Amino acid sequence: MDENALRCRLTTGRNGMKLTLLFVSIIAMALLVGAGSAQDANTKHFAKDGLSFDYPNGWTVIDDSNSDAQQLTLTRADNEAQIKFFVHRGKVNTPEKVTQAKTAIVDPYITYTNKQFVDMGGKPQKAPATTKIGGVDSEGVRITAVLDGEPGEAGIYWTTLSDRLVVLTFFGPDKALKKITPIWDGVRNSLKVEPPPPKGAPSPTPKPK
Repeated sequence: MDENALRCRLTTGRNGMKLTLLFVSIIAMALLVGAGSAQDANTKHFAKDGLSFDYPNGWTVIDDSNSDAQQLTLTRADNEAQIKFFVHRGKVNTPEKVTQAKTAIVDPYITYTNKQFVDMGGKPQKAPATTKIGGVDSEGVRITAVLDGEPGEAGIYWTTLSDRLVVLTFFGPDKALKKITPIWDGVRNSLKVEPPPPKGAPSPTPKPK
């Protein structure tokens, strides 16, 4: 084989390999896009007043927000577990304000939740916990108790996002919580919060109850 023929064959071989790799890359990208589309078809997106997150079809968002805070419950008819959201509309942008918010909002909420277990006949136990909300490290507490022979839990976690206090609660019987743990992970990981409006901006209208 002469030199020109050999060079032609080598060049053709390299080009063929490049085309093959390009074709494989296109197929892989198409599969990824297709998988993403399938996932999106089963996912809903909540976005209101600066708060947004993703959640699956079949779940319902109950909005009990008011002029002070966004208060939502994510629930499903065939599952006893719930995910609750509390996002304060005010600005919490200093260590002092964070401490004040925890004292005025988070601590009473933990006390109230603990009392609910007691009132239902349980003997709640509290333990510190941590998680991530919107990619941010968050403090928390797990309140566990056995009610009518069935163990349950209220996991309460809080942090600040965009200068707003965010409190998430993962609540229900252990069996129900285990089933929806991937949903809980998806919600808290996708959660985003925009900063509160500047002073002088119109306040959100409270939702009638």
